[in-house]
Amino acid sequence: MSTLTLHKGITLNHFQLKVLGILLMVFDHVHQFFYIDGIPMWFTWLGRIVAPIFLFLSAEGFHYTRNRFKYLLHLYIGFVGMNFVSQELQTAFPSDNVLINNIFGTLFLAVLYMLLIDQLIQSILQHHWWKMLGTIGLMIVPVLLSFLAISLLSQEHIPSWSLYLIYVLPIPMLVEGSYLFVLVGVMFYLLRKHRIGQIAFFILFSLIIGFMSGPSLLDLDTNFQWLMIFAVIPIWLYNGEKGRNMKYFFYLFYPAHIYFLYLLAYWIQQ
Repeated sequence: MSTLTLHKGITLNHFQLKVLGILLMVFDHVHQFFYIDGIPMWFTWLGRIVAPIFLFLSAEGFHYTRNRFKYLLHLYIGFVGMNFVSQELQTAFPSDNVLINNIFGTLFLAVLYMLLIDQLIQSILQHHWWKMLGTIGLMIVPVLLSFLAISLLSQEHIPSWSLYLIYVLPIPMLVEGSYLFVLVGVMFYLLRKHRIGQIAFFILFSLIIGFMSGPSLLDLDTNFQWLMIFAVIPIWLYNGEKGRNMKYFFYLFYPAHIYFLYLLAYWIQQ
């Protein structure tokens, strides 16, 4: 089934889907920074569908972008920039809240593997065996970095240089959502011509996460990540159209609203 319009009636274009993700993201982060002040749990339940939406849009964006390396570069700059700004902000304004948010690393790795998979397929079809081996090697590097990071972080005295390594290198085990969200982004890309396949994969993935996280899917106080399953609704409504162009809005709004909420929480605590 094509990623184009699947049905008549209500549909969402790329811009509208992104706006929906941004709005629900704000709900999620308001709960993150103010849950001790009585923000209800359902704020974060709504936020469960946000990461899948942006992973889905990253697959679409990667397919349509004119410059894939520039797309990767923007995500990488966002990742590194947020890491250093977050560190400096927490040093200047120490708080009970911890700035762990940085979806740019997850999106970067997902898009990187999309690029490498395309390159691997092309090298196989063209019988470029050395290029194929080189691509496989590049695909293994982030995995090896994960083992290195785990080894360094498990030491009693963590080397200071290793922290800077983590700041500048997106590592599958340490990015937001870990390697599982990277896998989600890659699968959305591989199945992008088959919307039903995307939906079926993500429903199965969400249910597995739910059953692995607790004995009951109804215990939403502790086992709520599986609620991301409802991202299939806006994904199903996606009509494949671009809509309004606000290319850099997310790159600016995402860190800006997180830092605003962090500082607001800090000032309220003071």
